[in-house]
Amino acid sequence: MVLVDNELALTPIAGKSGKAYMGTYPDGGRVFVKMNTTPILAGLAREQIAPQLLWSRRLPDGNVMSGQEWLSGAILTPNDMSKKQVINILTRLHRSKPLMTQLAKLGYILETPIDLINSWLNQAPVVLRNNQYLQSIIRDLRQTVPAFREDYATIVHGDVRHSNWFQTDSGLIYLVDWDSVRLTDRMLDVAHILSHYIPDTNWQEWLTYYGYKYNDKVIKNCIGLVNTLI
Repeated sequence: MVLVDNELALTPIAGKSGKAYMGTYPDGGRVFVKMNTTPILAGLAREQIAPQLLWSRRLPDGNVMSGQEWLSGAILTPNDMSKKQVINILTRLHRSKPLMTQLAKLGYILETPIDLINSWLNQAPVVLRNNQYLQSIIRDLRQTVPAFREDYATIVHGDVRHSNWFQTDSGLIYLVDWDSVRLTDRMLDVAHILSHYIPDTNWQEWLTYYGYKYNDKVIKNCIGLVNTLI
């Protein structure tokens, strides 16, 4: 437990980022605290995509600490990912011009599908980058990567696994953990959800509800992004 300003006690919350905490005030009030997260949290809250941002402060060491409302609820299970609220949140996110403008002003660079492949290569452990089978997959991906119009780029979350979705006791669903947010093809989010949580027999219904025209081009792009993710 860490004390901040002698009033807020921080207790680490288990997770892959290592930057999330439960903040507790002397009166027992609680707040969700994240270190060095995206500056667009307030905008995400306005769009009802993420929980409300209560405050943000820069610490003496240069780190930025943000506090969001503490909500009671549970992380979505894989079976929960077919809920319409999940699609509604993704639709609001991907169509939000204000959020996209904010990211652009913050210096985020548009990434193409090829950029996503290169990003994986740069971040992958050496043992994986040198694996001959994976090298052959990367070569195939480079040759078959789906076409992408840069003017169709949107803001995407980048890590829409079920453990990054939270449902409150009142039934509201929020998307959390924005460390992977970027400007790219929205299929990065869509393809992950379809390939991991939605049976292919339900893809047409899912894509139609989301707002895509269900045709061979969409399916080809989706499969291409699924291969890129894998």
